[in-house]
This record gives sequence, structure tokens and C-alpha cells, in this order.
Amino acid sequence: MNRLVAALPLLACSLLPSLAQAQFKGMRARIPADANTLVLINAEKMFGSRVANRERWEARRKSAFDAGVSALPPDATEVALAGRTDHEFGDSLWELAFIRMNKEQNVTTVAQRFGGSMDTIEGRSAARLPNDLFVLQMTPEMLGTYTPANRQDVSRWLRSTDINSGDQLSPYLEQAFSYATKVGSPIIMAMDVEGLLSPAEIKTRIQESSVLKDAGLPIEPLAKLLSGTQGITLGITMGDESVGAIRVDFNESPEILASVGKALLIGVLEKQGGMIDDLREWTPSIDGNTFLLRGKFSVNGIRRVMSILELPPALHDSMFDAASPGSDPEGNAKLLATQQYWNSVSSLVDDLREKPKRDQVKTFGQAAMWYDKYARKIDRLPILNVDQEMLDYGVYVASSFRDAEAAMKGVGMRSSVRTASNNAGSGGYYGTMGGYRANAGYGSYYGPQGVTVGVGAGRASLQEKGRTDAIIRGQERTAGAASVQQIWQGIDETTASVRRSMVQKYKIDF
Repeated sequence: MNRLVAALPLLACSLLPSLAQAQFKGMRARIPADANTLVLINAEKMFGSRVANRERWEARRKSAFDAGVSALPPDATEVALAGRTDHEFGDSLWELAFIRMNKEQNVTTVAQRFGGSMDTIEGRSAARLPNDLFVLQMTPEMLGTYTPANRQDVSRWLRSTDINSGDQLSPYLEQAFSYATKVGSPIIMAMDVEGLLSPAEIKTRIQESSVLKDAGLPIEPLAKLLSGTQGITLGITMGDESVGAIRVDFNESPEILASVGKALLIGVLEKQGGMIDDLREWTPSIDGNTFLLRGKFSVNGIRRVMSILELPPALHDSMFDAASPGSDPEGNAKLLATQQYWNSVSSLVDDLREKPKRDQVKTFGQAAMWYDKYARKIDRLPILNVDQEMLDYGVYVASSFRDAEAAMKGVGMRSSVRTASNNAGSGGYYGTMGGYRANAGYGSYYGPQGVTVGVGAGRASLQEKGRTDAIIRGQERTAGAASVQQIWQGIDETTASVRRSMVQKYKIDF
């Protein structure tokens, strides 16, 4: 993707429509708010077009991919790429990519193919590759990449987009997504350049431009217009032919560029090495605050665009090469799959251990629910190529979680049974307090009379039942907590044992 994001500024004026938000499900909300470059590819629309059928692209899809006509793996259905680029200096701050396939993929094949190591980040399996790239298992059918491979940044990115799924793209990139609902272009590229250059910097560049310096255009209005550039978009629509459109959006009408806009755009593309010869035959126009360039793409032109849209090797090469016969000459698929499984189970164990305190769980019933959920998460972990001893460990942990769930649920059930049969009774009690009476003779008494107090048998029985019921519930909670603690002790002991065994077997730390 480095080549892709670096090439976006080279196109210096690109894109038209985008793909619907319903398409690219699970991708759009994952793009950070500070992104300023975006690429969307709908492979199903692209290869389902009439021009694709006529040219037999689908039948030759793998060869088209190998030849550079398509940047997509043969099984890809959708691709989204985004990044934060310093357009002024051409440096990439971060880049990410998502690719959805028409069948399930496993991130371990990526680590296997490119010599990476397995990790678990925010509950997702991840392969860290030697080329400063993380590849992440976003869903069974979708992989993602993030570079640079700064684990803290990746963790924060995943956590923030797990929580915040609302609109967060810049208005310009958000507009790029909205174009798809109206036009449905299968290929789209967009750059948000708002605020990139000041009028003073623009004036300097005007003097350096062979197109503008002798055009006789008023400097101040031209500098004001160009410094207000909002973004650049390129889109390709495929029907009977491949049709492209480049649009440059400003915050006011670009009428002043009517005579020089096309030459200016071509000059920039030639200088940056992103020129496509087809553009020389395209037609310029102005629509509101937008400068447009439209025309047809030749096969060579499409090939040129798709070569610019080169995907990270980890997102395509490994998906069919790593799984092919003989692609694992070192025989490390089992190690990587086992390491991934270990990291996933360990992460779940650590997270569940802290969850009651972190989430302020107050009852055994609340805690029991999470034990069941985490047991099911372990059940769903990928098991292909995983060491049998490690699989047995995962089964043990899941079973232990379910035992803990039963112990905690049993606290309430046993308490209910015991308190229901608790017929504590009491005969009541009585007593006299204070007062005295003295006989003065002649049948006469003097002095205050004492007070007789007591609790009847019925009320005394209720009080005794409440007291003994509280004792029963306390006993059951203590017993339940002891059972759960014993289960955790067993998990810890087994974890340590399995870890030692894996280290001895594979000669690598787990």
C-alpha cells in the first residue's frame, strides 16, 4: 500500500463516484477520522460489467491480476484502502487496507508466507510481518493491514473504532462514499487536500508553473482559488466501455481555469509520474465549484490505474500462494497456527480474569453469563493446523469456564433450595423491665409498675428464618467462590504446564 498512497498525490486530480456504505460493510467505520486518502474497489461490479464480460476478465482474472490489469486477488470482492499522507513532503504517517474475499481466510497463512509472528490485539488475531506491517483478522472473510506496525497505535485504532461507529470521515471523503449510491463506480480514489497550501505558497508555485506563469491570469484570484482546493477524486465506471472522470473540487467556482485547467492537470501528472495517456483525449468542463475531466479508458489505461492501485503483497500473494501445495517448505504452519491459538486463548483468559473487577460485576449471576460467552469464544477459534495438545488445552479452558459458570449459577439455586426448606422456629420470649411495687400495708401498694416485653412465636420465627437464611446464602457464596477459585487455580496450573511443553516442543517462546 505504500506505493498506492504515494501514488495518490501523483494523480494530483482524481476521482468521481464511490461505493455504497452498505457495500464495504465493516470497513468505512474502521477508517480513522484523520484519513486524507481513500480508495474503494468493488470487484463484483468491476468483473460483472459488460466490458469485463466482453473482454473475458473473469475467465482470465488470475492472469489479469498477474499482468497488472487487476490489483485484486482472484477471490476478492471488495477492497478499501485509506491513509494519512503528508502531501507537502510525500511522507506517509499511517496506512491501512481491508480486503474481503468470497471465502474464509486465515491470517496465519500471511505470517507463514512472509515470516511473521502471531499476536492477538483487541481480541483479533494479528500477524506482525518483517516489513513493518500488521495483518489482522477482522472477520472470517476479511483481512486488514496497518502500517507502521506500532502495536500501541494498532490497539488504540481498533479500540476506538470498536466504540465509535458513527460518522467520522472528513466531509470530502464522506462525499466519496456517497457517490456510490448515485453512480456505483467500481473504482474510486479520493484525496482530501483542504488547507494544504496557503495563498502565499500558491503564488510561488504559480511562478514555477510553465502553464500558469505565462497564462496572463490574475495572480490574487488564482492564488485564492487554488488555496481553497477541497479535494481530488478519480472514478471509473464500467458498462459497455470503461469511462473515467477526474474532478477537482474548490470552495468557489473555478471558472478562471476554463482555458488552462486541463493543461495544468496534465502538467502536474507528468511531473509526478502519474500521467495516463488516455487523459489527453478527455473533455474538460466546469460544474459549479468543480473542474471536471471526462473520457474513456483504454485497456492500457485501466492497466495503468490498476498498477497504481497495487495492494500490499500480504493481502494477496499469501491468500493463494501460502495455501498451495508445497508453499510451506519449512513446515512452520503448525507452529504459527498453534502460536495464534495460544495467544487467543491466553488473551481470553486474562480478559475474563479482570472482567468482574473492571466491569464492577456485583452478582454471581452476572459473572456466570460472561464465563459462558468466553467459553463459546474459545469454541469458535480457528483450529486448522493447531497442535493437538494445544487444542486439548483450549477444550480444558472452555470446559473449566463452563464449570465455573455452573458453580456460580449453583450458588443462587442452592441458596433458594436451602432457604425454601429452612423452617427455623422459635417459641418467643418475654421479660419485665424496670419498676418496683411495695406493700405499705392495709392492701395499699405504691411505686412505678414494671413493663413486660416480649416477642411472640410467629414474629420470632420470621426473625430467626431471616437470620439463618442470611447464614445459608453466605455459606453458599463462600462455597461458590471457593469452587471458582479452585477452577482458576487449575487453569493456571494447566496453562503453565502447556506453555512449558510448547516451548520444549517448538523451541520458541509462547
